[in-house]
Amino acid sequence: MEIAQLKQMTKEEVLNFIRQRLSFSAEIKRQLKHVNEDAFNKEHRRFEMSGNEETTGWCTLFNTAILNEFANLGIYDYTSYLFLDFDNGTPTVYLRYYSDNENLEYDLNGYSTVEIIFTIFELTIFSGKPKRQRN
Repeated sequence: MEIAQLKQMTKEEVLNFIRQRLSFSAEIKRQLKHVNEDAFNKEHRRFEMSGNEETTGWCTLFNTAILNEFANLGIYDYTSYLFLDFDNGTPTVYLRYYSDNENLEYDLNGYSTVEIIFTIFELTIFSGKPKRQRN
């Protein structure tokens, strides 16, 4: 998917694109028994928002892996850093635009996984901010 194509979509179409990218693979679906396939087809990967973990770093690794599903769209090309953190169910995006020196923080309390990723799109690939050149 090209950014130009995403920019031409409605918000609902972009949200559906995000859901589709986060959906479980056909291989996983084939391995499950006794699951309502229609209901399962509506499911997708979600962030672990509690911020609680038994093994240090697990939540960060898990949530970063989900966010990285969209790295090929260039979400990291607009920022010096982009970090998503969860504390007791409250998601926060921390970032600094590549062209600026200001550290920014966005509280996304009440947002779903799909809404968080859409907001990250708005802050990056849809932002109109200058993009770092990667050769």
